[in-house]
Amino acid sequence: MMPRSLMAVRVLGAVSVLAVAARARALPIQLTDTNSTRYNVNTQVSPLITASDASGALTNAIYTKAETVTNYFVVFTLFGGTSTFTTQFKVDVPLPPAFVGFNGLLISSLNGATLPSPLVFNTGQALAGEDCPDGNGTNQELVFPTQTFGAQNLTLTRKVFVPHNQAWARWQNIVTNTGSTQAQVGISLKGLLATVSSCPVGPCNTQVIATSTGDTTLGAQDLWFTTAQSVPQGRTSFEPRLGFVVQNTGAATPASSVGINSVGQAVFTFTPTIPAGGTVIVMTFVTVQGKSSQTKSTCEDIVANPLPSDAIKCMSEVELAEVVNFPKITPPTLKNATVKLKFNKTGQDTVQWKGKVTIGAGISLQGLPITVDFGGVTQSFLLSKSGSANDGGGNKFDLQANLSNGVTKAGNVKFSFNLKGDLQSALAQYGLTNATVSNVPVSIPLTFAVGSAGAGYGVDQAFTYNATQGKSGTAKAPPSS
Repeated sequence: MMPRSLMAVRVLGAVSVLAVAARARALPIQLTDTNSTRYNVNTQVSPLITASDASGALTNAIYTKAETVTNYFVVFTLFGGTSTFTTQFKVDVPLPPAFVGFNGLLISSLNGATLPSPLVFNTGQALAGEDCPDGNGTNQELVFPTQTFGAQNLTLTRKVFVPHNQAWARWQNIVTNTGSTQAQVGISLKGLLATVSSCPVGPCNTQVIATSTGDTTLGAQDLWFTTAQSVPQGRTSFEPRLGFVVQNTGAATPASSVGINSVGQAVFTFTPTIPAGGTVIVMTFVTVQGKSSQTKSTCEDIVANPLPSDAIKCMSEVELAEVVNFPKITPPTLKNATVKLKFNKTGQDTVQWKGKVTIGAGISLQGLPITVDFGGVTQSFLLSKSGSANDGGGNKFDLQANLSNGVTKAGNVKFSFNLKGDLQSALAQYGLTNATVSNVPVSIPLTFAVGSAGAGYGVDQAFTYNATQGKSGTAKAPPSS
């Protein structure tokens, strides 16, 4: 078996490898998503030539499926304006590359003062580790060493995660203030799209196709945006279509700036205030696909309420609490949870979950929407005034809140839900397979939201799985400590 650290060299091809070597000596490690899109993640970058190629950044990404792609081209009018037109082409070859280095992590300012030279996260070392194995035992997350900037009282590290069952990559950019006083820290993410390098015949530009605000003008208010390469009329673009999730509504620290220029230089900046000894995480996503409609749909799914359960896969409760550019995600306290799969019957699989959540005061439960996402199994409920919902077919939710004059009192209250149906295909990706196994550790992510824009709860829950092939399987979770 070829070591994972050498796999990227085998698949990149001679031209791409030489291009990387010309910029910096780095060892890309490849992670692959559900579309077989290949994300080549930089490690051991030495010497550092450009911040866009630093540790944890993408060397490039390659979309491998055949697609009917939409080309974008700009026509200059006689009166000095421009018009954008589109054509469609069938493309049967991989679409490389998406990037020429993307998502380097920089510290760009301290306490409101721009640094003369940004601090670049680039350890020049091998990975600290890999984790988050999928159902086949392949690690999906790269964990980078910690880098210390002693003069600024900061340490930086990051994690890069690409799930095998979703079409995106996720970064946790982790910054700790080791000083004795709070500090406002400018955290910037810098990258360069392959707009110019992959241009068939120039000029080529980066076109913003869609944003979360419904226009094509990008700014700090945007949660996500998508791009494509515009090419001269009559030419075909072989650059994949890209989507970027920068933040979500309700974040403690939204972006202070979000920008991308016509040649594909992208910079996103956040300026959280980090308490002494405290840590913050800026979490971002990128998707590389064949069609602009696909990138838009993926971005919209990530910023949905609740956050998709896969988006928090392999994140600890501590890490969830440290994310500042998404709404706070509170882990529920678990009493017990059990998943039962019946391999010899259809539609008889069940999930039972009991625990506690913290809720605020003054909430009317009548008609309050609840959406549960358990490992991709989703169910929506509307609560009664007493906090219960029964959607039939074994799907139930109960929130045992204390009420005063018809609205909730603040407190830590019991909740429970039951799900029933054909759950096997959704949960197999987490290791709940139709096989004879004993005491296998697995984990399944859960997210749910109370209200259309209310509190979010989530946890990547550990279970122990036992099963008999062709008959049944049971996963049980230990109660929270």
